[in-house]
Amino acid sequence: MTKNLPFLIVVILIVFNSACSKDKSSDAPQEDVPFDEIIHIPIVVHVVNYTPDPFTISDEKIQSQIDVLNQDFRKKNPDHTKTPDEFAHLVTDVGIEFSLATTDPNGKPTTGIIRTEGLVTGFDGIDITEETPIEDLKLFFTVKGGQDAWPRDKYLNIWVADLSNRNGDLGLPDYAQFPDADPRIDGVIIDPRVLGTLPPLATGHRFGRTATHEIGHWLNLLHIFGGEGNCEKGDLVDDTPIQKYQYKGNPTHPQNSCGSNDMFMNFMDYVDDQSMYMFTIGQKRRIRDLFNQGGLRRSLYLNNR
Repeated sequence: MTKNLPFLIVVILIVFNSACSKDKSSDAPQEDVPFDEIIHIPIVVHVVNYTPDPFTISDEKIQSQIDVLNQDFRKKNPDHTKTPDEFAHLVTDVGIEFSLATTDPNGKPTTGIIRTEGLVTGFDGIDITEETPIEDLKLFFTVKGGQDAWPRDKYLNIWVADLSNRNGDLGLPDYAQFPDADPRIDGVIIDPRVLGTLPPLATGHRFGRTATHEIGHWLNLLHIFGGEGNCEKGDLVDDTPIQKYQYKGNPTHPQNSCGSNDMFMNFMDYVDDQSMYMFTIGQKRRIRDLFNQGGLRRSLYLNNR
């Protein structure tokens, strides 16, 4: 026994050090994300084209949308300087950057753009009754003519699909899921006529801000306005004014609805693209809480550090 004592001591020390090393590595990811750290999010774009009335969307048009996101979420959009003086001190760099995915879920190279054709439209992803089984939302399932979501702990899924009304006009530009959505449908759905900055583009949607707005929802932001017709705080963000109604088109500042001037130029209102150009510090804080410990998109941050 005495002869083996040095050997046992060495083994014990190795095991102890290994355990300590594991403890340290497991503790590290539990730290909150520094407020100024840049968070990187890979995007996969699922182009689901409706064969009876197909649309054309180039890789360049899709990249133009990525470029807009990287301007808007980094406060690099030149028009943020149009923010009225009373709100200018609140305009912030959210600190999130996006890029097309370069590796698929199986570790193989990808362009981040997946194209399919069939009989599915963007409306095949909407649960109108709020009782439809997720399995019946064909847009999100490859076997039903749509495309499966890639794992949400590694990617932001964007489905590009037709959202025309019966007359062939733009019926619904887009919709998005909040962070607590089922992982099979987690992402943003957008019509090609409101995507990016290259034509064809619908009136009022020519700056790529439709996706900025919807990804804001995907990042847990609510509309800046409260319930229609009342002055209740709707977005749960401290530094945005209480606002009674949504704004559309291109309003001029100032506009007042609840005893203070409204921040209709915020990305989370409904104005035309050219009239929205800012996030606030409070919105940044709400977004980044998603990536802190316990946040619903924590694993997405950890997998892309």
